[in-house]
Amino acid sequence: MCTLSWVPHDGGYTLAFNRDERKTRRPGLPPSFTVQKGVAVLMPHDPDGGGSWISANARGHTLALLNRYEDTPHDDGGEYLSRGGLVSSMASLAGAPEVEVALGELELAQYRPFTLVSVGRQQSPVLYQWNGQDLAVATVATPGLVRSSSGSHQGEAEQARAAVFLALGAQLNGSDLMPLHRSHIPNKGPLSICMHRHDAETVSLSYITVNLNNLLMRYVNGLPCESSDISERSL
Repeated sequence: MCTLSWVPHDGGYTLAFNRDERKTRRPGLPPSFTVQKGVAVLMPHDPDGGGSWISANARGHTLALLNRYEDTPHDDGGEYLSRGGLVSSMASLAGAPEVEVALGELELAQYRPFTLVSVGRQQSPVLYQWNGQDLAVATVATPGLVRSSSGSHQGEAEQARAAVFLALGAQLNGSDLMPLHRSHIPNKGPLSICMHRHDAETVSLSYITVNLNNLLMRYVNGLPCESSDISERSL
């Protein structure tokens, strides 16, 4: 239950990520600054599962995690490691090649299905897609929707959200992503980018702008369509 979009520009990119969660989970903690292996990192934190769902570092590299509900057993009785640990453990990496090596060193069967997205200053989004049995790699070259996930109506949600970005076509730019991720186009509900369901909703929005010499992360804590709790951190 998340939506990730991306627009490249000279020297970098703009990226937006809505985190959708069940209403029973505790709120995430806003981004904080850490240094990992000598690299400055910004990322929010999950107090329930541990780890994070998105990170950005001083190298201009962003990692974002989306669950693959369509591949996830709903109740298989298994014990798994938190997928959020993938982001927090790889937050200092420079780009997709290092991410691929790191994933290759893991026993991925310990994790429920996921899509881990790597984006860099001169690197279009690379998607590492674990379905519980195989790891597939894909790239996205067209600005707009990178990936969307939903705990219900996966196909409908992805199609509806993709249409919002496609409607702007070549006019889409980085400044469009924040308002789009706070919107309910075409209707407020389970298919809108700012998502609302009786059991789940969008709980935060991360908006990252990367240029040649700096990185800015804006974070909307709470429902993006309502919250005025917005923080900014830079590297």
